[in-house]
Amino acid sequence: MLVTGTRIVGRAFGDAYKQAAANSAAARAAAGNMKASADGDKMTQASGIAVDESVKILNLEDINSKEELTKKYEHLFEANDPKKGGSFYLQSKIVRARERIEMHWAQEKLKAEQELAEQAAPESNQPDNSTGKQQ
Repeated sequence: MLVTGTRIVGRAFGDAYKQAAANSAAARAAAGNMKASADGDKMTQASGIAVDESVKILNLEDINSKEELTKKYEHLFEANDPKKGGSFYLQSKIVRARERIEMHWAQEKLKAEQELAEQAAPESNQPDNSTGKQQ
């Protein structure tokens, strides 16, 4: 009876180990797919949170509204204050969501400035019609 019990427990541990190894491999594969699906978005990788997830966390209707972001952020931050029985984890997610949206705004502003610079550059290289020379 002791031998049979030992066999059963040994098999259970063996099966559990195999399952854990399979789960670990699946989690690594899923993490690799998540990074690939982020289309190389370095801000998402750096912050650990995507823009769309940040919008959902803060329940924003307009991602470009600073007023709405501030209002929702302050409300959710206070509602999840650990001193008032809230969750520090949720409060941290709220802070990270706000930071990620602010990174998105900075990224969009930089892109717009680069596009303006690119549009202005070809105009300055246009030939002068009166002399035929470039400026």
